[in-house]
Amino acid sequence: MRNRFFSKAAFGILAGLMIVIAGCGANGGDKDVSGNASSAESSKEPGKLVVTSFGGAIEKTQKELIQEFEKEYNAKVDVITLYSADALAKIRAEKNNPSIDVVQFSGGQEEIAAKEDLIMKIDSSKMGNLKDLYPGALNPDGYGPVYAYEALGIIYNEQKITTPPTSWEDLWRPEYKGHVGLVDISNTYGNQFLAAIAKANGGGEDNIQPGLDKIKTLLPNKAAIVKSSPEVGNLFAQEEAWIAPFDSGYAYTFGKQGQPIKFAAPKEGAVGIYVNAQVVKGSQNPELAQKFIDFLLRPESQKKSSEGFGFSPTNKKVELSGDVKALIPSDEEAFNKLIKLDLKLVNANKSDWMERWSKLIAE
Repeated sequence: MRNRFFSKAAFGILAGLMIVIAGCGANGGDKDVSGNASSAESSKEPGKLVVTSFGGAIEKTQKELIQEFEKEYNAKVDVITLYSADALAKIRAEKNNPSIDVVQFSGGQEEIAAKEDLIMKIDSSKMGNLKDLYPGALNPDGYGPVYAYEALGIIYNEQKITTPPTSWEDLWRPEYKGHVGLVDISNTYGNQFLAAIAKANGGGEDNIQPGLDKIKTLLPNKAAIVKSSPEVGNLFAQEEAWIAPFDSGYAYTFGKQGQPIKFAAPKEGAVGIYVNAQVVKGSQNPELAQKFIDFLLRPESQKKSSEGFGFSPTNKKVELSGDVKALIPSDEEAFNKLIKLDLKLVNANKSDWMERWSKLIAE
């Protein structure tokens, strides 16, 4: 915002000079009425940001988007690869002196970060694309919104399994013995699968034992238990796994890599995985950080994210091709049908779940 000066006769010349100086603009990047960065943007020193990303195809596409952001806002953006849990650990370790400006989460870590005062609430007046998001994508406490989502359901090799699965129970089918890929619960997808199975068997986030008991009976069907998402892709590429409880976005990515993998939502309900971006408390450039988050909310950005690596959009204005729509959830109805876990309970109980899980798989 420009400063305004009121001239007095004795200081008219000085005031005029000050107005000229003020007209050059302050660091932060105003936009014109069209929503694009103003022409004054290019005359400033580049603003600087450090943002996190998740690696792989996600990071590749986000770096392409970042190049557009840098050009539009005369900014320099550095990307560091951190999965959600590691990103939380880093901003916690750097509290009061953060090296990161924008952090991305997909496992509910924003709940912990908010509680520990590690992230900032956003100024909605500076976020022109918020109004176009699904209402359920907005953070009720005023933090960064969900800019993309994925569904935790069932992925499968359509050449090995010609009848699409319809239920979590299909993982237990005897013909899949030795070919079920499982993900350790240290990974968000494994953690949320455990919670989903607990809920389907009379338990839930506050009573995980029914899930552990049920998964114990699934272990004879396992191909392997892996910890990282790329390892799941390797299991399918080597045809060790034919079916797995996993994520719609990765199903899309594996398919783009040439693997015959499809996604199915179980009748019990797919679990929502909500990807969000947050301004780190103490950021040296919070204004630009909010502009970056708003950039991720644009329909053009979300479409590119969907087509690049399978993130489902949360902006109502996104128009996807039929091919992409056939592979990932892509509308408000699908978003609203997702099972929304109580992530505060999930995070509060995770250490206990890890201990019990370790004992289970060691048996």
